[in-house]
Amino acid sequence: MKYAGEQQERDGGHGSLEWRIEYTHCITNFMAVKSKRRTYRSDVRAASVDEGRARMIEAGRKLLNGGKGMPAFSIDAVAREAGVTRATVYNQFESKHVLLAAIFDDIAQKGGLFELSQVFSEPDPEKALRRAVAIFAKFWGMHAQSMPKFTAFSQLDEEVATMLSERAERRRKLLTAIVERISAVRSPADLVDVLYALTGPEFYRLLAIHGRGAKAVEELTWQAVTDAVRRFTK
Repeated sequence: MKYAGEQQERDGGHGSLEWRIEYTHCITNFMAVKSKRRTYRSDVRAASVDEGRARMIEAGRKLLNGGKGMPAFSIDAVAREAGVTRATVYNQFESKHVLLAAIFDDIAQKGGLFELSQVFSEPDPEKALRRAVAIFAKFWGMHAQSMPKFTAFSQLDEEVATMLSERAERRRKLLTAIVERISAVRSPADLVDVLYALTGPEFYRLLAIHGRGAKAVEELTWQAVTDAVRRFTK
């Protein structure tokens, strides 16, 4: 007795071996094409999101810099400047604080402050200090015009003031870590305060006169730093 399935397979129906092979081949190829298309679309969408995020960060930075005719920094102002909706800004950054953090992270990265991770890993305190002075001098030089504007704006916006304070505290923590590696320091806390003042934007601005560039200011700052360390370790 022959089963119906056996007769169907022999006759080349949907149960036949030839049909199953052809069907599997078609499904496999079809799925591969769909997968590639989906990956391509995902990449395009991710690139579009990244481009939009960068545009919003740049818009926020432009507003913080201020200038004639520029509105005050706000989520609405960033949305208008970037050419997106208010909801789009919130979807990307969740809050004004998160947006400000992204803006200052972008400024830090482009200004070379992310190189400070090398300073943390440098076991020699003198080399670490030298590198820190160079990085901060370069950064303050790049942002000699914008930093005073940020500081002035912080007087009007508490969240900006908080963000700048948090960033400044990172510099203090870095200097504290370096001082802890220096042996026989009298009053380490005082030395940290002095180094904090010497590596800050205010000190840089005071030296960046008479045509001095970033490199010249860096050298003068390093001399002041080494003198301070010498005084606290005698």
